Amino acid sequence: MIKVSVIVPVYNVEDYLIECLTSIINQTLKEIEIICIDDCGTDNSINILKEYAKKDDRIRIISHKENKGLGPARNTGIKESKGEYISFIDSDDYISRDYLENLYNTIIKYDTDIVSTINIKRVVGEAISLYSININKYLSIFQKIFNKNHFEGISNANIKDEKENTKNYPFVVAWNKLYKRSFLLDNDLFFMDIKKGSEDEDFYQRLLLNSPSISYNHKSIYYYRERNYSLTEKYCSDPNFIINNISLMQNSINYCKEKTPDLLNDLYIRIYELMISKFHQNIYQEDNYIHIHNFFKQIFIDYRFLNLKNRLKRMLYNEYVEIKASDTYYKYLLFKRTRELNNEIYYEKNWFRLFGINDLDEYLVIILFGIKLSIKKL
Repeated sequence: MIKVSVIVPVYNVEDYLIECLTSIINQTLKEIEIICIDDCGTDNSINILKEYAKKDDRIRIISHKENKGLGPARNTGIKESKGEYISFIDSDDYISRDYLENLYNTIIKYDTDIVSTINIKRVVGEAISLYSININKYLSIFQKIFNKNHFEGISNANIKDEKENTKNYPFVVAWNKLYKRSFLLDNDLFFMDIKKGSEDEDFYQRLLLNSPSISYNHKSIYYYRERNYSLTEKYCSDPNFIINNISLMQNSINYCKEKTPDLLNDLYIRIYELMISKFHQNIYQEDNYIHIHNFFKQIFIDYRFLNLKNRLKRMLYNEYVEIKASDTYYKYLLFKRTRELNNEIYYEKNWFRLFGINDLDEYLVIILFGIKLSIKKL
């Protein structure tokens, strides 16, 4: 009986793979299979896999014929899995010895679709620190669809007191969870076949749109390694990063329209903030501007559902309007800089009306050299 299928995509991680595999084969939960997806790396990773497979017959190696990327590698693992539950472990990370057993016991106890740990340690070189995270923000976008959540190892009250992780990262990832395999298959929850992009974002959003029951066990520890030249950093410097992320977000939108159209506005609110963040991360902003402009023209954000009293929320929404209204990158920069100047003048209490932006209920009024340009929000 296989209780958990552990899926490990492997690509050029020879310096970290041994630590990862050792942490998995030494789990206190023994009824597992370890599916390692060889994604055609160029280093010694495949030989390490073969050596470990000789030592432990729970390890299965599946080799792609060509490099496909992280998402498609995970898809291969899902399709080949035989366990009742699925766990994704990135091959440069590692887990505590009781990681799987704690999560498995909790998901069985409460019979939930997903169990997660928020006990995530950041590993940078030899230094290890705890992520500071806010589970309430993780669920807030789709709060209306959730059933009661179950917590073990940490109280709901303590979670509310946690400071938000500045990168807003750990909760939109595939790892740090166990998934009921039948839940993924019944809801067609696979990763999009894109090699470079934030595939976890799309997977995460479609996952939540299915209103999963969720439990937590904070006793399990996931060690997430931050390293130079990681896939995330490489993707941000990739010229197709924005285009790929637009395709991923469009996939979420199409999925929502088909399955839960009443949640489309909630999804739009999450996506527009996310895409502005991705846009600023990428170094090819000018080259990719027209793509995010066209994408924003297709989505509607109802500002009445936003907390525009929050300065960050207001800034993000204004930028969304600026991108949506500007058909060229330089117009966008002009509008953005005008708003920034307006804010600087306002906070210095030296206000004048040659340049400025008025954020009204239904219109964004941009003033250039005394000329008013009104952009309707609705």
